[in-house]
Amino acid sequence: MPLKEGGWEEHLEELRRRIIAVLAVFSAATLVAFLFSDELAAFLMNPVSDLGVKLYTFAPAEKFMAYMRLAVWTGVIVSLPFSLLQASAFVWPALIGNERVCAVSALFVVPLFFMAGASLAYRFLSPAVLKFFLSFGPSDSVGQLWGLTEYLSMLWALMVASGLLLQMPLALFLAFTLGFVTPKQVSRFRPHVIFVLFLLAGICTPPDVISQIALGVPLYLLFELTLLAGRLFAPNRQ
Repeated sequence: MPLKEGGWEEHLEELRRRIIAVLAVFSAATLVAFLFSDELAAFLMNPVSDLGVKLYTFAPAEKFMAYMRLAVWTGVIVSLPFSLLQASAFVWPALIGNERVCAVSALFVVPLFFMAGASLAYRFLSPAVLKFFLSFGPSDSVGQLWGLTEYLSMLWALMVASGLLLQMPLALFLAFTLGFVTPKQVSRFRPHVIFVLFLLAGICTPPDVISQIALGVPLYLLFELTLLAGRLFAPNRQ
């Protein structure tokens, strides 16, 4: 239910109830993810399995702790839409006009874009990263022994980074909608934006041109699409 008008005590009580609800959903999602941790881990290990690489653990409790962290990460992602719903419902009475439209749109678009970015990293970026590390230093006598925890942490970091990077067009369109900036103003900084996008792509990928282009070009196309959407829906809003 939306927050009703009242004093600070009522507001804090409403906030407390919503936080408890978010924690309950997060806990349930984490528990379910842990119960299916074998299937979840097998899915995440497909990119490295396709390269014929076997993962190892180096401590008795390492596999258990890795699966626990995996369950917690999954719980955070699964509970994200519900968290956004609770946050939107809490601030709803303070929003007006186009702000409410943005809040409702974010409930659907933010998780969708995050999952699209994570899928992009899982399907395309992670194989490129793994192939780069696997082929690094082939002429020396040092063998590679990859650990389960390090692999899952690296893959999850790539997926989260890609999911967050795809939120940038949403943030820019929100700035257009609320009148913070206009598409005309932002377009003047196009060379700087291109530099920043490819810099971020270089940070989130291994140091080879193919991987950087694979992430940088889609980010740039999303930037241009966001400018176009801003010109169509919020051309002169101040």
